[in-house]
Amino acid sequence: MDHRIHKSDIGEVFERAGHRIPVEIKGDLEDAAMEFFLQGVNFGDSAEKEIQVRIFELELKEKLNPQSELYEGEIVLGLGFFVIGSFDPVHLLDYSGSIQYQRSGFRMDKVEEVVNRLFQNSLVYFDNWIKNQNLSNRALAKTFRLDIIEQKQESTDDKVYYEPERPLVWDDFKARPRPTSRNNATIFTSFSLEGVSLMDSGAVVQTLEINVYMLPMQSWVKTPSDYGLNHEQRHFDVVRIVADRLIYRLENTELNLDFYQAQINEAYLDSYREMNRLQELYETGTNHGLDQAGQTMWNGWIDEALDGSWERIEELLRR
Repeated sequence: MDHRIHKSDIGEVFERAGHRIPVEIKGDLEDAAMEFFLQGVNFGDSAEKEIQVRIFELELKEKLNPQSELYEGEIVLGLGFFVIGSFDPVHLLDYSGSIQYQRSGFRMDKVEEVVNRLFQNSLVYFDNWIKNQNLSNRALAKTFRLDIIEQKQESTDDKVYYEPERPLVWDDFKARPRPTSRNNATIFTSFSLEGVSLMDSGAVVQTLEINVYMLPMQSWVKTPSDYGLNHEQRHFDVVRIVADRLIYRLENTELNLDFYQAQINEAYLDSYREMNRLQELYETGTNHGLDQAGQTMWNGWIDEALDGSWERIEELLRR
């Protein structure tokens, strides 16, 4: 693509009679450069990226050296290399080169030779760069891989992480009870999704860490009881179920190399809304724990979902 500000001639040279004449590219510069690059590139079987080359500068300056009676010139070439993807082209690198030359009045072909050499130098420059970058540069990634990890976290006074072998105890509820609340207890539960993208042998590797937790300093109880503790534990279990479903959804979604971040964010927000919806359904279905028959029924549904059987949960969410 010709991105020069002035797109007419590239400069002036001296003819044999000593007169200045403009130097123009035969036809269109974009077409001429495209033809040159296509002739000089062997794509092979590994050409997986479309590269856009922008011509920012092509300028010639020439003068007569009275001592040598030769014409001395310099041609400057400035290019930008971009990779084309699903969005706007991504800048990779720039090339800026120049060649000085001398010629007699009979060697007008010298100018064309130097221009060709400059473009060839830019191609070699880009080829060397991409050979060094194609396995580590994010813009040149060929494939995508998702790694979901759940590391065991140490619970603290400020945050208790979900552990199947470590159910909640009333000591985890450290906030001061709200006297005006009709509830006997309140638990603050949620989950987090954190990640980092790395390059590994030409692939983007997105690592995601999911944590399910409750916040003791925002959770409280008025009158402790085993029945009440089970009700609050089930709130915690609901978040674990949502996190499990999010992991399943992400592992079974075809994540696109260009859109994976948006896809992951969308899945996370959907799961967050699902968590809130399930908590509302649970509270309604148990009347905030006051309906013992409803509590028993939900205990069974939650146990099934923790074991990976989500049919009942999905039926409830469809209502």
